[in-house]
Parts: sequence; structure tokens; C-alpha cells
Amino acid sequence: MRVNKFLVLTCVVALSLTAPTPAQTELSARGILATAKFAGACGILDSVINFQKTTRMPGGDDFVTRFWVVEAARLGLSVQALSDRCDQSIMAYDKLWKAGDSKPK
Repeated sequence: MRVNKFLVLTCVVALSLTAPTPAQTELSARGILATAKFAGACGILDSVINFQKTTRMPGGDDFVTRFWVVEAARLGLSVQALSDRCDQSIMAYDKLWKAGDSKPK
């Protein structure tokens, strides 16, 4: 399944960035894109939570909960696992962003 391959690639890239190994010295363009895409999706999920926190829309808490449950299920994850993977992908994305700012020696 396409989504599962994407998740596996994203997790591998995220984990490799948070715990680099000597054997891995380069990232593939697809790995970078997958990390960015997953981090962006997580940003949208976080925006839904922040929107509800600020607007306190009636029924909004239930909507946010259902939205996260459905997204997690679509990806074959628990809500906690999705949240953890979002944290990992955002950390990996931040590292990639910072690496892009550094000048080669």
C-alpha cells in the first residue's frame, strides 16, 4: 500500500535524523520530501487542535477527537502513535531546515 510505504520511509528518515549512524551519510531526495510532507500534514493536524483551543466552537472538541482518530486509523496507527510520529517528523524536518541554512565548508 502506498501510504504504508510512505510511513515506513518517513519513519526511517525521521529516526535516522534523530539518531544518525556512521553508515548513513546522505539522504535521498525522496526521503527529504517524505519527511517534509509528513511534517506538513502534522502541522495541519496541529492547526485543527489550536483552532479549537482558540475558538471553543460547540462540538469542536468531539470533531477534533474524531478527526485525529480517523486520520490515525487511515494510516494504520493509534492516535498516540500518530502523535509520536508527528513529533519525530517535525524534529527531522527542523534538522533538515537547519542543515539547509548551514554553509558548506
